[in-house]
Amino acid sequence: MSAAHNALLALALGALLVAGCSAPAKPDGAVKPAPVAKFLVAGSGTNLPITAKLADAYNKNHGGSVDIPKSIGTDGAVKAVQSGALELGLASRPLTADEKASGLKEIPYARVAIIFAAHPGVHDTNVTLADIVRIHRGVKTTWSDGKPIVVLIRGLHDSSNQTLFPLIPGFADAIKESLDKKRWQVMYHDIDMAESLRIKQGAFGHTDSTEIKINGGIKPLAVGGVAPTDDNIRTGRYPYVKPLSFIYKGALTDRAKAFTAFAASPEGQAIISANGGTPQQ
Repeated sequence: MSAAHNALLALALGALLVAGCSAPAKPDGAVKPAPVAKFLVAGSGTNLPITAKLADAYNKNHGGSVDIPKSIGTDGAVKAVQSGALELGLASRPLTADEKASGLKEIPYARVAIIFAAHPGVHDTNVTLADIVRIHRGVKTTWSDGKPIVVLIRGLHDSSNQTLFPLIPGFADAIKESLDKKRWQVMYHDIDMAESLRIKQGAFGHTDSTEIKINGGIKPLAVGGVAPTDDNIRTGRYPYVKPLSFIYKGALTDRAKAFTAFAASPEGQAIISANGGTPQQ
């Protein structure tokens, strides 16, 4: 991410924070209560569906003011927290050693399954690990009914890909080759992948269990005969899972401490379970 991008990110986050706590420029004469300052919590698109559910319940039932904007990615959250533009970020991968050395800390609060998925009209219900690699290499090009597979991929440093690479032999090389040869359409954001899986006939890619549970319209596929059910995810039989974490620097502010405690509470963990996540163990 460039220095210019970082500056723009900081300005955008600053503008949102100011907008959330500024008073009206011209009072109309009536006595108005002071507006509640928004608490901006931003980061990875993977975190957004389930964290927005947490924020909605927290704001409604506990008087919170948490605001979850559009994705800035885990890397964007890391840089924003490091710079002080954001007091609480959202990450869908563990912090690196360098990030920890810079003073960042993480609080895992949920796990989500990475789901290989298809357009609802696709006939198939299962892919093997070999199928996944062959599809991305352009060797397997059709579904079992002969209809073409429309491959959608994420970037090399996408948090889901980084989780999958050690678990699926040959997958990392297939993605690198695909990117080098510009073989498939790259989805740069979680929401773009999800929407494309919903609307593109024959589409194949990977998304997250929370996206499927909350918004629907995407067909989850079993991998090697193991379906991404709640039981299989919880027991580890379905191993394609990544953590969701809050990230911060220094001491937690009072409002960050309160929201992270809510996410870890029985109420918060029940919300996570009800919306396609697995509570952090």
